[in-house]
Amino acid sequence: FDAFCDDVRNNIKDIYKQDNEAPEESTPVKCRSCGRATVKPKTVLFGSSLPSEFFQRISEDMPNVDLLIIAGTSLVVSPANSLVYNVPESAVRVVVNKDPVGHELGIEYGPSARRDYFAQGECDEVFLELIEHLGWLDDLDALADHLPKKSSDLLRSKLDTKKL
Repeated sequence: FDAFCDDVRNNIKDIYKQDNEAPEESTPVKCRSCGRATVKPKTVLFGSSLPSEFFQRISEDMPNVDLLIIAGTSLVVSPANSLVYNVPESAVRVVVNKDPVGHELGIEYGPSARRDYFAQGECDEVFLELIEHLGWLDDLDALADHLPKKSSDLLRSKLDTKKL
């Protein structure tokens, strides 16, 4: 834990400008076991601004959205949560999450819901099921070594079950 904290301190810039020894720019913090990035410098931390491209893309992309997939979020942080009500009324909104979220933003689940669908579960499991239904498991298998261990293990288990 201490080594990880040191890595974060040495690789991630201080957006609040409280640590004079913090780097000017962030670089990925790599996992000491697998070498993959564990903290990505492009992550927007709570309290910091989203990149200007986010706001540009909202005005350009959102009017044309047919399907909005919302995954693994509480939908309480603005302005990212505004995406759910910036899509056209005709757009389908799919929420993939452990718990239903977004009621206060106008998302309605259940049999009478016109355009909202709740896919309950762990994101990896729900998306893997979708990938299987779309017939893309073999395509994903080719990328398994590039997935996080948990995701890769889940995929391998699914593929082993499929072979039986």
